[in-house]
Amino acid sequence: MLNADGPDPATLRAAGWWPLLTPGTVALLPLGDADSLRAGLSGKWRNRLARAEEAGMRVTRRPLPPDPDHWVLAAEARQARARGYRGWPPRLAAAYAAATPGGAQLFVAERAGVPLAGLVLLVHEGSATWQIGVSGPEGRQAGAMPLLLWRAMLWAAARGLAQLDLGTLNTDDAPGLARFKLGTGARAHRLGGTWLHAGALAPLARRLPRAWT
Repeated sequence: MLNADGPDPATLRAAGWWPLLTPGTVALLPLGDADSLRAGLSGKWRNRLARAEEAGMRVTRRPLPPDPDHWVLAAEARQARARGYRGWPPRLAAAYAAATPGGAQLFVAERAGVPLAGLVLLVHEGSATWQIGVSGPEGRQAGAMPLLLWRAMLWAAARGLAQLDLGTLNTDDAPGLARFKLGTGARAHRLGGTWLHAGALAPLARRLPRAWT
């Protein structure tokens, strides 16, 4: 079994590897100083951020509590069910927070102490991943998510992290979210897929149409 980024599909086919899962594509944002990050934003993204910065929201950050019943984890679970995607179960996110102190950071946009939106950033080996983003109606109206993601970008860059993984790009089922991620200046990066090598399948794998991989 092979699940690695980088090998050329044609080379793998020629060597008799059989594709099990087609490669996904993720949005990867190189981090740098604040001026460079802001300059890399698309015009629409920059305008949305500017409006959010003037919307009277307060942004806080702290380590995510290792509590599977925390409101942001419950909100993510509800959002995943409503939108039909599979996110981390609350217990897994809580376990990650417990096992890596400070490795899961919670950013919250609030007004008068009332949370409008939340974002969870996971830190690992010199980079970070945007794992959770939830927003209520008032948060969406105020543009809370661009503000939270921007603050998360600045926080990660200030700590010397080189890259922010914004997650999978799904232009079929979530084109708006894909545009939002790429609007940060992120690049689309195609992953390596999942391949199996079995003696009986190798001759067939070498004759697979390119479209299958």
